[in-house]
Amino acid sequence: MMQPLNGFCVLAVFCGAALRLAPEGTVRRVMSVLVSAILLLQLFAGIGLEDLESIPADLGRIREAEQRFRQESGELRERLDRLVIEEELRTYIQNKAEQHGVQISEVELELRWQTEGYWLPWSLKVVAGGTERDFAPLLRELSAELGIPEERLRWCADDGLEESSQATG
Repeated sequence: MMQPLNGFCVLAVFCGAALRLAPEGTVRRVMSVLVSAILLLQLFAGIGLEDLESIPADLGRIREAEQRFRQESGELRERLDRLVIEEELRTYIQNKAEQHGVQISEVELELRWQTEGYWLPWSLKVVAGGTERDFAPLLRELSAELGIPEERLRWCADDGLEESSQATG
């Protein structure tokens, strides 16, 4: 069986040949209208316009796919926003630590989504070399600037001993 496009192409070639062979004048003009009508009918039949009942169902499926796409793209945008903010905060924390002379080996940062529509830092754990005295000013400054309460700030020395910021204050 011939594909719809192949059938249309064969019909177009046949109609073109018939027009070429038609004599000049009224006959050719009538043949031109007739050939155009035949080609349009074949084109509409090939794209399925005789099945008009399925168009609303097809449109419904397209709308559902669009809604899924919008939802998934919104979720991806939120995750990307979170990753960008998290990376910027890590860099900021590293820079602050360098200003305080503390060498950070790891930063664990937890962000939470706010109802106002943005990510905020929720808790922070810093792993670094140094003493309690080295960490206290850094953690106080980070608490004030990032808005993380001291009870959700922790530091851990490189040797693995973990302390909360309240013990350093």
